[in-house]
Amino acid sequence: MIHELIHAVLSQNTSRNNYDLAYRRLTERFPSVEGIATAPLTEVEEAIRPGGLSQRKSVVIQAILAEIHRERGEYSLEFLGGLSVGEAREFLTSLTGVGPKTASVVLMFAGGRKVLPVDTHVLRTTKRIGLIDKEITAERAQQELEELVPPAKRPRTHLNLVRLGREVCRARATRCEVCPVNNICEYQQ
Repeated sequence: MIHELIHAVLSQNTSRNNYDLAYRRLTERFPSVEGIATAPLTEVEEAIRPGGLSQRKSVVIQAILAEIHRERGEYSLEFLGGLSVGEAREFLTSLTGVGPKTASVVLMFAGGRKVLPVDTHVLRTTKRIGLIDKEITAERAQQELEELVPPAKRPRTHLNLVRLGREVCRARATRCEVCPVNNICEYQQ
């Protein structure tokens, strides 16, 4: 689970190719989490440079690992499996640089929890479709969408909305003519 958290931090504000490359370089250079935590900051920064914002992200990653170790005595998040979703989110968001989306991504992909992370694509598409109010924050959108979407459907809904946002309902140059939900979309109309 801790590797998913590092991967999620690297994914912030960059493309999939860039953060995957940064993660691969980081784990090749430092095969253990302890190695990442105790390495000179400049070496972590160098390893993750392809992901962008490497100066900030290297500090955040090492801060997170230090906080987890200080709190738990080890570099592990496996204890989150015994917590409720709310408790697990609370712990994760208490860590440096971890917001609601990152916490939910970790819980969904590594923890198998039925949550619905709201990233930029999910937020944009659900606002345009009219599922949520146009002025709502991402954190509030996550709460509303989780109330709207049954738990069993949340992970698939997240993935589908991300794909829709990347391929069709893009920030610029939308492709409304091929959108599978354009008949109910407020943006299209």
